[in-house]
Amino acid sequence: MIRKILIVDSSSVIAMRVKVLLELIGCEVELIHFSMLKMYTNMSCYDLIVIAHGVPVTAIAYLVEKVPQERFMLLAPKAESGQQLTTFSELNHVVPNATVVYPFFSNKEITSLLESLLEIGSNHILQLPTILLVDHIPERLENMKNSLVGAHIKTYTATNFEEALEVVTNRDLDILISDFSLGDTTGLEIFSKLKVEYPRCRCLLFTSRSDQVSMIEAIRQGVEDVLIKPLNDNILLQSVHKLWQTELLQRHNTELVERLQDTVDALIEKDSLLQVIYKNTPDAIMLFERDGNVIEANNSCLKLFNLTFNKLENKSVFNFLDSDSSAIIKDKISTLNSNRQFSCDLYLSKTAGGYIPLVGSFNEIDHHGEIALAVIFKNVTHLKQKEELLLEAKDILEEQVRARTSQLEHAKNVAEAANLSKSEFLANMSHELRTPMHSILSFARFGLDKLEAGDLAKEKLLKYLSRIESSGERLLSLLNNLLDLSKLDVGKFPFNPRSNNLANIIKMSIDDVAGTAMEKEIEIVFVTQPPAVVAQCDEEQINQLLRNVLGNALKFSDRKSKITVNLESDNGFAIIEVVDDGVGIPEDELEHIFTKFVQSSKTNSGAGGTGLGLALCREFVSLHQGDIRAINNENGGATICIQFPLEIKQDEHSENEELA
Repeated sequence: MIRKILIVDSSSVIAMRVKVLLELIGCEVELIHFSMLKMYTNMSCYDLIVIAHGVPVTAIAYLVEKVPQERFMLLAPKAESGQQLTTFSELNHVVPNATVVYPFFSNKEITSLLESLLEIGSNHILQLPTILLVDHIPERLENMKNSLVGAHIKTYTATNFEEALEVVTNRDLDILISDFSLGDTTGLEIFSKLKVEYPRCRCLLFTSRSDQVSMIEAIRQGVEDVLIKPLNDNILLQSVHKLWQTELLQRHNTELVERLQDTVDALIEKDSLLQVIYKNTPDAIMLFERDGNVIEANNSCLKLFNLTFNKLENKSVFNFLDSDSSAIIKDKISTLNSNRQFSCDLYLSKTAGGYIPLVGSFNEIDHHGEIALAVIFKNVTHLKQKEELLLEAKDILEEQVRARTSQLEHAKNVAEAANLSKSEFLANMSHELRTPMHSILSFARFGLDKLEAGDLAKEKLLKYLSRIESSGERLLSLLNNLLDLSKLDVGKFPFNPRSNNLANIIKMSIDDVAGTAMEKEIEIVFVTQPPAVVAQCDEEQINQLLRNVLGNALKFSDRKSKITVNLESDNGFAIIEVVDDGVGIPEDELEHIFTKFVQSSKTNSGAGGTGLGLALCREFVSLHQGDIRAINNENGGATICIQFPLEIKQDEHSENEELA
């Protein structure tokens, strides 16, 4: 937020100095003579009121009652000014809590005090210029630098041509302040060189003789002002402030012109787009006056009325509608509510006889200062036809519902019967399992009893063991049957890993789906680098896994596209990537596509499949102690990444064998 400051002065130097410093930190400053103070009645709009020494107490007495004392600042005179000190003491007595600035304060001290008083942080300070000072006299160069740095201006210094060019290398530069005469060169030559690298750089020159510098040549080369030495802080800061404000204003104007041009271009583009949409939209749109006279219509409207625009001019919209529709529209227009819009069913009279049913959506608009209406006509002939067909099909549908209800009742009975069969199966299976198990336990107990009794008759023990063996074989047969059913249900298959060259398996899988690829004219490219990737794996499972993945890629890729299969090994792992240019997979479904009976929402219609393919792939990769995942490509399509170790860990291998 820009701070507003009022400075009440009596022609003092320090007031102008404070004004420049305030403007440099981004404040809006008004400096007036105390004789004009009575013209300012609204003091609440100012964040700070600065009173310079020499202003009579009577001139500001009424302000003390209206403005809090913490919003006052007093500018003190020099210590040797006796009469001015006496007047200032009276001023300070009237506003004892005001902040006082003394002439011996440096610019930096005054700026810090102002920032603290106005609560302006460094992030609120306006952009200040970066300045290069060039002077061959070090003492004068240091004094000017201190003045600028005290005003928070970033300043670099140089004493000659070469040093000036070296200092600004790879640095931003806004203003060059240079002595005109620098021994073997001039400030104009430095400025000419710097303008090549910094075309927006501005220049101030200072000289001891005004006739030393050709003003015409200086202006021609872009010099803003020529200052006469010796320079004091006030003149230097005022010149920098004036120059920088001009530069900022110019930059701001340039930005405004560019933004205005961008806005005009955007409006033109938007207007053109709206015109294209209006003219070519499939909905019929018409503008007409309240009395019905047609103003304008788009192409779809002309097509609906079967007229050219020339024939549509000077005609009323009511000429094309039947009398009832016209009456409805006129009544709606005369009673428009605050919403200024309405909809109604209409009928368009056809020249060959009959009517076209329409739905009109009307909206009141301002057309060049006159009230008009815009209407969108929807041809609902097909809806009317469908309504008639629905009425005709009502009885048939009810009959179908009754028939379907009967079918559902039958299906329910069948399901209940199946459930009963399942219960019977489980009961029978429980019995079948219990019988051999009971036999095994019984004959084992008989044998133990005989051994405890010391009866070691060979024939009896042989009989008991034979019964146990036969019951065990029967139980094993039942369990194998159950295990086979479980394998079919959960997708577990025998796992026989051996050392295989993965490139050979991939080529075999590509050959297996080559027919489908040829039908869709899809090129399958296999990319691998030596040496050969040999992995411990089940050849049949890896082959089936790749057939499933390649089949999906072929199924969901466009004709004449390309599928790439990459094979490589990294840190003891085989990595296979199948990259396609297909429809891709929604980000929130990348994991779910590997779940049983689940397909991507982009591919679950029209392409077939049960949703089991990738679920089986995950089971195969899991048996190989690896993982499989899907990612979307930046330029479309998806990539299936398969990774498993080249050597299967023995303990996990054993567990997989037991599961298999």
